[in-house]
Amino acid sequence: MPKPRSAFTTANQYTVGMLAAAHSLGFRTATAEDLPAARVVAAKLMDHQVASEATLLRVLSSQPASTLICRDEGRVAGIVATLLLKREAEPQLRAGAFDGLEPPAALLASGADPVGFYYVWGIAGSTKTASSAVMELSRRFRYGVLADVAAYAVAATPVGRHVGVTKLGFEAVRYLGDDLLVSPPQLAEVAA
Repeated sequence: MPKPRSAFTTANQYTVGMLAAAHSLGFRTATAEDLPAARVVAAKLMDHQVASEATLLRVLSSQPASTLICRDEGRVAGIVATLLLKREAEPQLRAGAFDGLEPPAALLASGADPVGFYYVWGIAGSTKTASSAVMELSRRFRYGVLADVAAYAVAATPVGRHVGVTKLGFEAVRYLGDDLLVSPPQLAEVAA
């Protein structure tokens, strides 16, 4: 049986890897000042309601890699939002009952907590450059830093669903065409 790609097990360890991957592509942890613009980018491109600034800040306080942004021409143009979750989150994830607008604090992995899953909280890029960077960081998370853990996502758009299935190894959870997606631990990258 192939060995996992990383020795990461805790939220702190995964966070260090996520931040290193993010910084190598020009992303940084969102600040309170970045959040209004990041929310606009996400809401517009995902055509979906997004978590409040207060919720984003609450999660950022325990998961510094949960909301990452990149800039293009000085403006927030890309966002990659990822939640590290405890194993106890699985029943809610599989049932499509996980609350992405107000993620339960008890299910968020932080510090020395083992990570059971990750949740693609939101990805969006408002320019071609930012979109490319967002996809590359998402790819590096799925096939690199977070390859050892299963990922869940709710596709907000048909394009998002297509990209998740064809580029990031996701598949429908409940029925063919389902917007609730899962990607098992990845031992090999999906062909582009």
